[in-house]
Amino acid sequence: MRSAVTALLNVDRRIIYTIVLLCVALPLLFPLKIKFSPTREVRDAYDDIQALEPGSVVLISCDYGPASMPETHPMFIALLHQCFRLKLRPIILTLVPDGPGLALRGLRSVLEARDEQGNLLYPDLKPGVDYSYLGYKPGGQAVMLGIGQSFTVTFPQDYAGDSTSQQPLFKEVPALGDVAYIFDIASVGLPEFWLPYAAAREKKPMSVSCTAVSVAQYYPYYASRQFHGLVGGMKGTAEYELLTGMEQILRRVPDATRGMDAQSLVHIFIVLSIVIANVLFFIDRRYKLADRRTG
Repeated sequence: MRSAVTALLNVDRRIIYTIVLLCVALPLLFPLKIKFSPTREVRDAYDDIQALEPGSVVLISCDYGPASMPETHPMFIALLHQCFRLKLRPIILTLVPDGPGLALRGLRSVLEARDEQGNLLYPDLKPGVDYSYLGYKPGGQAVMLGIGQSFTVTFPQDYAGDSTSQQPLFKEVPALGDVAYIFDIASVGLPEFWLPYAAAREKKPMSVSCTAVSVAQYYPYYASRQFHGLVGGMKGTAEYELLTGMEQILRRVPDATRGMDAQSLVHIFIVLSIVIANVLFFIDRRYKLADRRTG
Protein backbone atom coordinates (compact mmCIF):
# COMPACT_ATOMS: atom_id res chain seq x y z
CA MET A 1 0.00 0.00 0.00
CA ARG A 2 2.73 2.42 0.98
CA SER A 3 4.70 1.79 -2.20
CA ALA A 4 1.60 2.45 -4.28
CA VAL A 5 1.03 5.76 -2.48
CA THR A 6 4.64 6.79 -3.04
CA ALA A 7 4.48 5.80 -6.71
CA LEU A 8 1.29 7.82 -7.28
CA LEU A 9 2.73 10.88 -5.54
CA ASN A 10 5.78 10.71 -7.79
CA VAL A 11 4.05 9.84 -11.04
CA ASP A 12 5.89 10.97 -14.16
CA ARG A 13 4.48 14.29 -15.37
CA ARG A 14 4.43 12.94 -18.93
CA ILE A 15 1.71 10.51 -17.86
CA ILE A 16 -0.38 13.43 -16.57
CA TYR A 17 0.17 15.34 -19.82
CA THR A 18 -0.88 12.27 -21.80
CA ILE A 19 -4.10 11.94 -19.81
CA VAL A 20 -4.85 15.63 -20.34
CA LEU A 21 -4.22 15.17 -24.08
CA LEU A 22 -6.69 12.28 -24.17
CA CYS A 23 -9.24 14.29 -22.19
CA VAL A 24 -9.04 16.99 -24.85
CA ALA A 25 -8.77 14.84 -27.96
CA LEU A 26 -11.33 12.11 -27.30
CA PRO A 27 -14.36 14.41 -26.75
CA LEU A 28 -13.43 16.35 -29.89
CA LEU A 29 -13.45 13.12 -31.89
CA PHE A 30 -16.31 11.47 -30.03
CA PRO A 31 -18.51 14.20 -28.45
CA LEU A 32 -19.99 13.39 -25.06
CA LYS A 33 -22.98 15.70 -25.52
CA ILE A 34 -22.92 16.86 -21.91
CA LYS A 35 -26.27 18.46 -21.07
CA PHE A 36 -26.48 22.15 -20.16
CA SER A 37 -29.06 24.92 -20.10
CA PRO A 38 -28.74 28.43 -21.59
CA THR A 39 -28.17 31.21 -19.09
CA ARG A 40 -30.27 34.36 -18.96
CA GLU A 41 -27.48 36.51 -20.42
CA VAL A 42 -27.23 34.34 -23.53
CA ARG A 43 -30.96 33.91 -23.90
CA ASP A 44 -31.46 37.69 -23.77
CA ALA A 45 -29.09 38.16 -26.73
CA TYR A 46 -30.78 35.34 -28.66
CA ASP A 47 -34.30 36.57 -27.93
CA ASP A 48 -33.41 40.10 -29.06
CA ILE A 49 -32.38 38.84 -32.49
CA GLN A 50 -35.40 36.54 -32.69
CA ALA A 51 -37.70 39.49 -32.03
CA LEU A 52 -36.43 41.56 -34.97
CA GLU A 53 -38.75 42.03 -37.94
CA PRO A 54 -37.80 40.28 -41.22
CA GLY A 55 -35.70 42.60 -43.34
CA SER A 56 -34.14 44.32 -40.33
CA VAL A 57 -30.43 45.09 -40.56
CA VAL A 58 -27.99 43.81 -37.93
CA LEU A 59 -24.49 45.25 -37.69
CA ILE A 60 -22.02 42.50 -36.74
CA SER A 61 -18.49 43.54 -35.81
CA CYS A 62 -16.08 40.59 -35.82
CA ASP A 63 -13.39 41.98 -33.54
CA TYR A 64 -11.45 38.78 -32.91
CA GLY A 65 -8.44 36.95 -34.31
CA PRO A 66 -7.11 33.38 -34.53
CA ALA A 67 -5.97 33.29 -30.88
CA SER A 68 -9.56 33.44 -29.61
CA MET A 69 -11.17 31.59 -32.50
CA PRO A 70 -12.49 28.59 -30.46
CA GLU A 71 -14.48 30.93 -28.22
CA THR A 72 -15.65 33.53 -30.74
CA HIS A 73 -15.82 32.14 -34.28
CA PRO A 74 -18.58 29.57 -33.62
CA MET A 75 -20.68 32.43 -32.24
CA PHE A 76 -20.34 34.30 -35.54
CA ILE A 77 -21.42 31.19 -37.43
CA ALA A 78 -24.47 30.67 -35.20
CA LEU A 79 -25.46 34.34 -35.39
CA LEU A 80 -25.26 34.37 -39.20
CA HIS A 81 -27.42 31.26 -39.45
CA GLN A 82 -29.95 32.86 -37.13
CA CYS A 83 -29.98 36.08 -39.16
CA PHE A 84 -30.37 34.40 -42.54
CA ARG A 85 -33.00 32.00 -41.23
CA LEU A 86 -35.04 34.95 -39.94
CA LYS A 87 -34.44 36.88 -43.18
CA LEU A 88 -32.44 39.54 -41.37
CA ARG A 89 -29.74 41.40 -43.28
CA PRO A 90 -26.30 41.52 -41.63
CA ILE A 91 -23.68 44.18 -42.32
CA ILE A 92 -20.36 42.66 -41.31
CA LEU A 93 -17.12 44.47 -40.56
CA THR A 94 -14.06 44.13 -38.35
CA LEU A 95 -11.90 46.64 -36.52
CA VAL A 96 -8.95 44.31 -35.84
CA PRO A 97 -6.32 43.61 -38.54
CA ASP A 98 -6.37 39.82 -38.14
CA GLY A 99 -10.16 39.63 -38.37
CA PRO A 100 -11.00 39.89 -42.10
CA GLY A 101 -9.93 36.39 -43.09
CA LEU A 102 -11.83 34.70 -40.28
CA ALA A 103 -14.97 36.73 -40.89
CA LEU A 104 -14.87 35.93 -44.62
CA ARG A 105 -14.29 32.26 -43.87
CA GLY A 106 -17.28 32.19 -41.53
CA LEU A 107 -19.52 34.02 -43.99
CA ARG A 108 -18.61 31.66 -46.81
CA SER A 109 -19.24 28.58 -44.66
CA VAL A 110 -22.76 29.80 -43.90
CA LEU A 111 -23.52 30.83 -47.48
CA GLU A 112 -22.34 27.40 -48.68
CA ALA A 113 -24.24 25.42 -46.03
CA ARG A 114 -26.46 22.69 -47.46
CA ASP A 115 -29.32 20.54 -46.25
CA GLU A 116 -29.50 16.73 -46.29
CA GLN A 117 -30.52 16.75 -49.95
CA GLY A 118 -27.50 18.85 -50.90
CA ASN A 119 -29.47 22.04 -51.52
CA LEU A 120 -28.19 25.39 -50.30
CA LEU A 121 -29.85 26.49 -47.06
CA TYR A 122 -29.94 30.11 -48.22
CA PRO A 123 -29.97 29.98 -52.02
CA ASP A 124 -31.28 33.43 -52.90
CA LEU A 125 -28.95 35.66 -50.88
CA LYS A 126 -27.26 38.43 -52.84
CA PRO A 127 -24.32 40.56 -51.65
CA GLY A 128 -25.22 44.21 -51.32
CA VAL A 129 -28.88 43.30 -51.04
CA ASP A 130 -29.32 40.63 -48.35
CA TYR A 131 -25.95 41.11 -46.64
CA SER A 132 -22.72 43.04 -46.97
CA TYR A 133 -19.19 42.24 -45.88
CA LEU A 134 -17.23 45.47 -45.54
CA GLY A 135 -13.99 43.96 -44.22
CA TYR A 136 -11.40 45.75 -42.09
CA LYS A 137 -10.78 49.43 -41.61
CA PRO A 138 -8.32 50.89 -39.08
CA GLY A 139 -9.35 53.66 -36.78
CA GLY A 140 -11.49 52.12 -34.07
CA GLN A 141 -13.65 54.88 -32.66
CA ALA A 142 -13.22 56.99 -35.81
CA VAL A 143 -14.79 54.18 -37.85
CA MET A 144 -17.67 53.91 -35.37
CA LEU A 145 -18.34 57.63 -35.64
CA GLY A 146 -17.88 57.47 -39.41
CA ILE A 147 -20.54 54.83 -40.02
CA GLY A 148 -22.78 56.86 -37.74
CA GLN A 149 -22.67 59.48 -40.50
CA SER A 150 -22.48 57.25 -43.57
CA PHE A 151 -21.57 53.66 -44.36
CA THR A 152 -20.64 54.45 -47.94
CA VAL A 153 -18.35 57.36 -47.06
CA THR A 154 -16.55 55.36 -44.38
CA PHE A 155 -16.43 52.22 -46.54
CA PRO A 156 -16.49 53.35 -50.21
CA GLN A 157 -15.95 49.72 -51.24
CA ASP A 158 -16.88 46.42 -49.66
CA TYR A 159 -14.36 43.61 -49.09
CA ALA A 160 -14.82 42.36 -52.66
CA GLY A 161 -13.99 45.80 -54.06
CA ASP A 162 -17.51 46.66 -55.18
CA SER A 163 -18.82 50.20 -54.67
CA THR A 164 -21.07 50.37 -51.61
CA SER A 165 -22.86 53.47 -52.92
CA GLN A 166 -24.36 51.33 -55.70
CA GLN A 167 -25.64 48.63 -53.36
CA PRO A 168 -29.39 48.64 -52.58
CA LEU A 169 -28.74 47.73 -48.94
CA PHE A 170 -26.91 51.00 -48.25
CA LYS A 171 -29.42 53.07 -50.15
CA GLU A 172 -32.01 51.80 -47.71
CA VAL A 173 -29.71 51.84 -44.68
CA PRO A 174 -27.29 54.74 -45.25
CA ALA A 175 -25.95 55.07 -41.69
CA LEU A 176 -25.66 53.27 -38.38
CA GLY A 177 -28.76 54.97 -37.04
CA ASP A 178 -30.81 53.02 -39.59
CA VAL A 179 -29.79 49.52 -38.41
CA ALA A 180 -31.96 47.63 -35.94
CA TYR A 181 -29.28 46.01 -33.78
CA ILE A 182 -25.54 45.99 -33.03
CA PHE A 183 -23.72 42.78 -32.13
CA ASP A 184 -20.01 42.87 -31.29
CA ILE A 185 -18.09 39.57 -31.21
CA ALA A 186 -14.85 40.56 -29.58
CA SER A 187 -11.64 39.24 -28.06
CA VAL A 188 -10.35 42.76 -27.40
CA GLY A 189 -11.69 45.78 -25.49
CA LEU A 190 -13.74 47.23 -28.34
CA PRO A 191 -17.22 46.59 -26.85
CA GLU A 192 -16.54 49.38 -24.36
CA PHE A 193 -16.09 51.72 -27.33
CA TRP A 194 -18.96 50.38 -29.42
CA LEU A 195 -21.26 51.28 -26.54
CA PRO A 196 -20.67 55.07 -26.26
CA TYR A 197 -19.57 55.77 -29.83
CA ALA A 198 -22.23 53.70 -31.58
CA ALA A 199 -25.01 52.03 -29.57
CA ALA A 200 -25.67 54.80 -27.02
CA ARG A 201 -25.01 57.58 -29.53
CA GLU A 202 -27.49 56.16 -32.04
CA LYS A 203 -29.83 54.75 -29.35
CA LYS A 204 -29.56 51.21 -30.68
CA PRO A 205 -29.75 47.95 -28.69
CA MET A 206 -26.47 46.06 -28.46
CA SER A 207 -25.26 42.64 -27.35
CA VAL A 208 -21.72 41.35 -26.91
CA SER A 209 -20.01 38.00 -27.33
CA CYS A 210 -16.59 37.92 -25.66
CA THR A 211 -13.90 35.59 -24.39
CA ALA A 212 -14.42 34.01 -20.98
CA VAL A 213 -11.73 36.15 -19.36
CA SER A 214 -13.64 39.33 -20.34
CA VAL A 215 -17.04 38.37 -18.93
CA ALA A 216 -16.41 39.95 -15.52
CA GLN A 217 -15.30 43.15 -17.27
CA TYR A 218 -18.51 43.43 -19.29
CA TYR A 219 -21.05 42.05 -16.83
CA PRO A 220 -21.74 45.45 -15.18
CA TYR A 221 -22.79 46.76 -18.61
CA TYR A 222 -25.20 43.84 -18.95
CA ALA A 223 -26.51 44.24 -15.39
CA SER A 224 -27.28 47.90 -16.12
CA ARG A 225 -28.92 46.88 -19.44
CA GLN A 226 -26.46 48.88 -21.50
CA PHE A 227 -25.66 45.53 -23.14
CA HIS A 228 -28.91 43.72 -23.80
CA GLY A 229 -27.19 40.33 -23.89
CA LEU A 230 -23.82 38.86 -22.99
CA VAL A 231 -22.43 35.66 -24.51
CA GLY A 232 -19.40 34.70 -22.44
CA GLY A 233 -16.64 32.42 -23.70
CA MET A 234 -16.99 28.97 -25.16
CA LYS A 235 -19.73 28.07 -22.69
CA GLY A 236 -21.88 31.03 -23.75
CA THR A 237 -21.29 30.23 -27.41
CA ALA A 238 -22.29 26.60 -26.85
CA GLU A 239 -25.49 27.84 -25.23
CA TYR A 240 -26.17 30.07 -28.24
CA GLU A 241 -25.56 27.08 -30.54
CA LEU A 242 -28.16 25.14 -28.56
CA LEU A 243 -30.73 27.92 -28.84
CA THR A 244 -30.06 28.36 -32.56
CA GLY A 245 -30.31 24.63 -33.23
CA MET A 246 -26.86 24.41 -34.77
CA GLU A 247 -26.64 20.64 -34.37
CA GLN A 248 -29.71 20.22 -36.56
CA ILE A 249 -28.46 22.79 -39.08
CA LEU A 250 -24.95 21.31 -39.38
CA ARG A 251 -26.05 17.69 -38.79
CA ARG A 252 -23.14 17.28 -36.36
CA VAL A 253 -22.17 18.49 -32.92
CA PRO A 254 -21.18 22.16 -33.40
CA ASP A 255 -17.70 23.38 -32.55
CA ALA A 256 -18.25 25.24 -29.26
CA THR A 257 -20.48 22.47 -27.89
CA ARG A 258 -17.82 19.91 -28.75
CA GLY A 259 -15.16 22.15 -27.22
CA MET A 260 -17.16 22.35 -23.99
CA ASP A 261 -17.10 18.55 -23.76
CA ALA A 262 -13.30 18.60 -23.91
CA GLN A 263 -13.00 21.52 -21.51
CA SER A 264 -15.38 19.92 -19.02
CA LEU A 265 -13.54 16.59 -19.09
CA VAL A 266 -10.19 18.30 -18.47
CA HIS A 267 -11.69 20.26 -15.57
CA ILE A 268 -13.05 17.03 -14.06
CA PHE A 269 -9.63 15.39 -14.36
CA ILE A 270 -7.90 18.37 -12.73
CA VAL A 271 -10.34 18.45 -9.80
CA LEU A 272 -10.04 14.70 -9.26
CA SER A 273 -6.26 14.93 -9.46
CA ILE A 274 -6.19 17.63 -6.77
CA VAL A 275 -8.48 15.63 -4.48
CA ILE A 276 -6.57 12.38 -4.98
CA ALA A 277 -3.19 14.08 -4.52
CA ASN A 278 -4.30 15.62 -1.23
CA VAL A 279 -5.66 12.31 0.06
CA LEU A 280 -2.41 10.56 -0.87
CA PHE A 281 -0.39 13.35 0.75
CA PHE A 282 -2.12 12.86 4.12
CA ILE A 283 -1.79 9.07 3.87
CA ASP A 284 1.91 9.40 3.12
CA ARG A 285 2.35 11.81 6.04
CA ARG A 286 0.74 9.30 8.39
CA TYR A 287 3.23 6.67 7.25
CA LYS A 288 6.12 9.07 7.89
CA LEU A 289 4.80 9.96 11.37
CA ALA A 290 4.48 6.29 12.19
CA ASP A 291 8.09 5.72 11.09
CA ARG A 292 9.27 8.48 13.40
CA ARG A 293 7.46 6.97 16.39
CA THR A 294 8.87 3.51 15.77
CA GLY A 295 12.30 4.85 14.88
